[in-house]
Amino acid sequence: MSCQDTQAHEALEALFLGTLEPGAHARLREHVAACAECRARYDAQGRVEQVLERRALPRAREAGLEHALMQRLAQQQPRPQPAPARAPWRMPTWLRVAVPVVACAGLAMFVVLPRLQQRSEWGARGGAAVSTWGVRAFCVSPQGQVLAEAAPGGTLRCAVGNSLQLSYTAPEAARLSIVGESPEPLQFFPQEGGEREVPAGTDVPLSFSTPVTAQWLTGPLQVHARFVGADGRERADTRFTLEP
Repeated sequence: MSCQDTQAHEALEALFLGTLEPGAHARLREHVAACAECRARYDAQGRVEQVLERRALPRAREAGLEHALMQRLAQQQPRPQPAPARAPWRMPTWLRVAVPVVACAGLAMFVVLPRLQQRSEWGARGGAAVSTWGVRAFCVSPQGQVLAEAAPGGTLRCAVGNSLQLSYTAPEAARLSIVGESPEPLQFFPQEGGEREVPAGTDVPLSFSTPVTAQWLTGPLQVHARFVGADGRERADTRFTLEP
């Protein structure tokens, strides 16, 4: 039987055009959960948009989010510090006998110290290759402005009416799943639940955002991000806390 809910059809059209409001999006998701016809169209639109346009936000909001993310990443890049000037030093005569020993010790320090240097966990998009995995969370206003952010293991406060947007960092292609400890599933891919294959990259925004509603965010919510490699082995399991 064909679905007669005209509001649902209008909401599906608005979702495809990128003009659907967060409240209407939540009502649409409730409808498609019970309507097989609308759910099929909902999933099909998500797949088309994922492949052809690679976006879920309107173009103006997507551009605003991209600009805000790049500004924050540029501000977080460490600035090189000039090396302190060294005073001239002359080796005492009694130390000249120990020159071979000092040279060997210096060589050992040269080999070991680079391995102890800590790498920055997050770099600017398109920068040097990274060896870390993780998901960064952003609270985005309806106008596309980034209001707050949280690194892996951190806490993000995002009020009702805003949206939760994620970006991931992965040194190689993997399958990514986002799971929240809530009856209402989070949506960052065209089809809710399961895993999604993502390419390697640094701070790559996920295509979909999740509107924050009072129905599922009533208190602190643990969100898990799990990366699985092509060989089926888990690469990373990170988490962050979302608060209203």
